[in-house]
Amino acid sequence: MSLRRLLVVAVGAGVALAGMPALAAVDPGREAPEIAEAHAVALLERAAQAGRRLTYSGTQYVATWRPGTSWSALVDLEHDPVRGSVATDGTSAAGAVLDPRMLARLADSYSLAVSGTGRCAGRSATIVEARRADGALAGRFWVDRETGVLLRREVYDAGRRVRSSAFLDLSVSPSSPDAPVLAMAARTGAERPSAAAVAHLRSAGWHVPERLPEGFRLFETRRDGEVLHLAYTDGLSTLSLFAQEGRLGTATFAGFARESVGGRPVWIHRAAPERVVWSGGGVVWTLVSDAPDPAVQAVVAALPRDEAPGSGVRARLSRGLERIGGMLNPFG
Repeated sequence: MSLRRLLVVAVGAGVALAGMPALAAVDPGREAPEIAEAHAVALLERAAQAGRRLTYSGTQYVATWRPGTSWSALVDLEHDPVRGSVATDGTSAAGAVLDPRMLARLADSYSLAVSGTGRCAGRSATIVEARRADGALAGRFWVDRETGVLLRREVYDAGRRVRSSAFLDLSVSPSSPDAPVLAMAARTGAERPSAAAVAHLRSAGWHVPERLPEGFRLFETRRDGEVLHLAYTDGLSTLSLFAQEGRLGTATFAGFARESVGGRPVWIHRAAPERVVWSGGGVVWTLVSDAPDPAVQAVVAALPRDEAPGSGVRARLSRGLERIGGMLNPFG
């Protein structure tokens, strides 16, 4: 087992980082690669634990850039260990914290290292970089030196920034000794699905891949009536697949544009998050993701797709999309 993976497993098993002080500053150029990676993982573990023990509030600037479109917003949010991060309008803001379930995939998928220091929201931060196997920058994390709160994160694709979130201001309350216990209770039952659960879905006729292209791994399954929800992550991005028996009709969908992936038709809504709808194998698929566009296209190309749309299920799909609207956060 690698050193970075050992650290992730140790924290998942209950090794307490909650009370650990800010890690000492290091010179990234003077650390051996293994030590540099272990230090980076420890910092990100501290950020994940901060979400389970601290209460804080602030304003975040959130932005995404996709082919032909961009989106940005200011979000006032509050965070506590039980509810997680919630915007003032009542919607979930899962991206405001580093979810421990994503961290294991992050450590497996990317090379991690401390790249330096910086400031965000008027606070001193240590910066951790995630790089792909070819050395390309995939993401950056700004971890507050005082509290461990994740102050800022960025996701990159082919040298371009495609997603960013950063606190403009932040107020952190003293931690409660009961917070880790309450947080664990609130997340009970939200672990990775068992092999038996996946096998049961497959025996019922559902296509449930455990791995998808670009390093995405299955970590959660849900059912809402006739809609199956499969949640995946590569550690930096999340991807939700919604499956519903049927075929697409020929009518268009408001806000969606017909495009081709691998020579087969799909309907894409380029927004934040991006949505892709298509039919294949007797199932209507809806993909919702904040991943870079090449990753989304690779995943769509790997799943069953029909050569041409069928007819007659548009109304049923619309009802399904309404339900999907309440299931978009795979960490909720």
